[in-house]
Amino acid sequence: MGVSVLIRRITLAALVASLAGGMLAMPASSKTGPVASASKCKKGKKGSHKKKKRKCGRPSVSSIPGQATHSTPTQPPPPPPTAQVSVIGVTDNPVLAGDSTTGHVTINRTAPTGGQTVTLQSDQPARAAVPASVVVAAGQTSATFMVDTTAGASVTATLTASIGAGNVNTQLSVVSDPSVKSVALERQCFTGSSTFNSNRVSLDVPAPADTPVALQSSNPLVLTVPPTVSVPSGSSSALFGVATVAPSSSVTVTATLGSSQATDSASVSPTSPNPAVTGLALAPDTVTAGSSSAGTVTLDCEAPAGGAVVDLSSSLAGVTVPLTVTVPQDQLSTTFQVTTVGTASGDATITASRGASQETAVLHVNDLGT
Repeated sequence: MGVSVLIRRITLAALVASLAGGMLAMPASSKTGPVASASKCKKGKKGSHKKKKRKCGRPSVSSIPGQATHSTPTQPPPPPPTAQVSVIGVTDNPVLAGDSTTGHVTINRTAPTGGQTVTLQSDQPARAAVPASVVVAAGQTSATFMVDTTAGASVTATLTASIGAGNVNTQLSVVSDPSVKSVALERQCFTGSSTFNSNRVSLDVPAPADTPVALQSSNPLVLTVPPTVSVPSGSSSALFGVATVAPSSSVTVTATLGSSQATDSASVSPTSPNPAVTGLALAPDTVTAGSSSAGTVTLDCEAPAGGAVVDLSSSLAGVTVPLTVTVPQDQLSTTFQVTTVGTASGDATITASRGASQETAVLHVNDLGT
């Protein structure tokens, strides 16, 4: 028999003997984590002629000693509420086509660190252009931006400011030419035959060049006016003079520019008139007991030299007004204080009178428990 055959037989015999002696040991797993612990197996009783099968439970799983236990992570605090736009506006409205104006936005809370971006949009970008956005600086509630217009026909542009889905808008009138905004006579009641040079005509936008405005009196035999007044380039108003000629209860002056007009009226009397009370207002008209309100009394003509004295009274105890108030010379109105005590409650009728003229206003006073 050859040597190699003999060696193979010896090796095979050794392997069989090893298997008969028991299971070969398995190498331990190199992986970490839970380990299986063998449960005890129930063996058959000794001496039994039949061998019973081992009854082995399933391996139990345990944690590796020292393994960390993870707790539920803490939820982060909710993010602060998002700011919203509350106002968008422009400084000049209307604006002359080709000029620029300043826009402004206001948000409802201070901007966070890093600022708050507000998106801007114009529905007429070719005529009234705005930047894509403006940033409200951290800690602030408002910001400004430029609105640039181009020459052309009059148009109304809608400007929109938004944060997320929330938005507000405003309308900007872009006009091709100026219009008359108002005419204001120097006095409501002219006295005697004289000249008064502080009457004013105003335009809605600054004049692009010296702009003549036509003037007309409804009765030149009572009050005369020049045929025109020129508003200087870059200005929005100009003064003109009038001359009183004869007494009249009312005369009207009209200012005209293109298709736009404005009017104002006054009376002319030979001597200083005796002003009458024509108005009385309270602000606010509802207060809590112990608070106060401001009253304003108005006359139909400017007060004469030395002023015009107006008598005042209140119908409710605990609500007091001065006995009189004086409207200063050449003025049409003045203010006074209405005071209340803590025990006052109800409606107080405030009365302002001068001669036969009289006006009233009601102040509502709520008690302290209301």
